[in-house]
Amino acid sequence: MDTLLIVEDDKDLNDTLFDFLSDKFEILRAFDGEEALKLAYEKNIDLIVLDVKLPKIDGFEVASEIRKFKTTPIIFLTSLDSQNDIEKGFLSGADDYIKKPFSLKELFFRIEAILKRVYKAKKIKIKNFTFDMKNLELFNKDKKIHLKTKEAKLLKLFLTKQNQIITKEEIFSEIYEYDETPNENSLRTFIRDLRYILGSNVIETIKGVGYKFVG
Repeated sequence: MDTLLIVEDDKDLNDTLFDFLSDKFEILRAFDGEEALKLAYEKNIDLIVLDVKLPKIDGFEVASEIRKFKTTPIIFLTSLDSQNDIEKGFLSGADDYIKKPFSLKELFFRIEAILKRVYKAKKIKIKNFTFDMKNLELFNKDKKIHLKTKEAKLLKLFLTKQNQIITKEEIFSEIYEYDETPNENSLRTFIRDLRYILGSNVIETIKGVGYKFVG
């Protein structure tokens, strides 16, 4: 089941969204921007429903901060409807923008459409392999190739940013949980194992910086 983070400071609306969506998704909830950032950093979340007018940190800033360490899809909820506000929302990292008041069914359909586009239909070819971005599973034809959890997360990150240099800090942020201590030796082992499976030339080492997946 996909995990959603609902960020809405209006308790009644937050409760309404929870009641409507909780039988369809795993739901995490936040009521201000600081709490939203903490959960986005600590938890594996598939999509964020994010109000703009939030206490402590507004939704635009929350989205911009999340985009520094995660590509999780974001749907803004807002009563702001000027062209400048809509533009600011998308520039801060939104995948969709829904104006209040809104239909709960419409929100659900938009959530489903984004999840399908971003995850469920996303299977990426790598030479003779296929990687399922949603389920973090690697296949060679019909044969499933065993990957450790962090190896699978690392491969997903590489495929999300193909031909881009990814720093070690970015990798640590993506594949380690907040209460884990990143380990460079372990990272080198994950890289070695992925090279062994996919080919020695698929991942370039950028000395002193990080790595680049060239496929």
